[in-house]
Amino acid sequence: MNLIQTPLSVDLAKKRPRGGQKKTVLNIARVRLWALEVKSRTKLSYKDLDEKFLGNLGEVFDEPPKVFEKIARNGVSPGRKGRISLAELIKAVNEHPDFLDTAIVFNSKLWELFELKTISEQEIFSRIDDVFGEHGVERYPLPKIESWRFRRNPDVDVQYPVNPIEMLRLQAANLNGITWEYLMILFYFFVKTTISASSERVLKIYTDSLKDYFEQKLGNFGRECFLDAIKSIQNVQVVRTF
Repeated sequence: MNLIQTPLSVDLAKKRPRGGQKKTVLNIARVRLWALEVKSRTKLSYKDLDEKFLGNLGEVFDEPPKVFEKIARNGVSPGRKGRISLAELIKAVNEHPDFLDTAIVFNSKLWELFELKTISEQEIFSRIDDVFGEHGVERYPLPKIESWRFRRNPDVDVQYPVNPIEMLRLQAANLNGITWEYLMILFYFFVKTTISASSERVLKIYTDSLKDYFEQKLGNFGRECFLDAIKSIQNVQVVRTF
């Protein structure tokens, strides 16, 4: 079973720009959202966070490196010659009792969806199953939905990915907001396996919350991120079962 979070060291190795390659807006959003998630868990200032995670025990910076501030405001990650790499910083923060599970914002597989070229119906179900498994939520047998409701081949039984009871259990599991956005995009991909999913209205239903997520946390830059995300989502080819 695939994990909902991508292993940090491997993921960063793939994403690190080389030769001056410019980061995409979604790459920048990814690190900024992580830093903002950390800041939302504490009343500490960015300077205090630098001293807590970058300095030696009890060390006070006369000239703080402003690492957290640069990440949160501009998406500027620590350089290779800094005190700590981004991977090490995210891991150290995530292991602190006050900041448990903050790494999920950076490691969420939502970021993978924006880079997909194709996705199969089987993979959609597998990814949804992984969310349930990671959060210890019991699954029920998938309900059968009449094929004609989705204007599909009537000889093919359509399995809806989640039933209402399971959704209630997921809500009780208190998923991080970014995990909900990940699920919503997977649900949209599922609907794209049906002929009726071609309208912009359907896209809007499943991506409005992603728009709110980006804009509420990142303001005007969040709108730019959302537009890039939508382009990526629309370009994913979903492989149907017929």
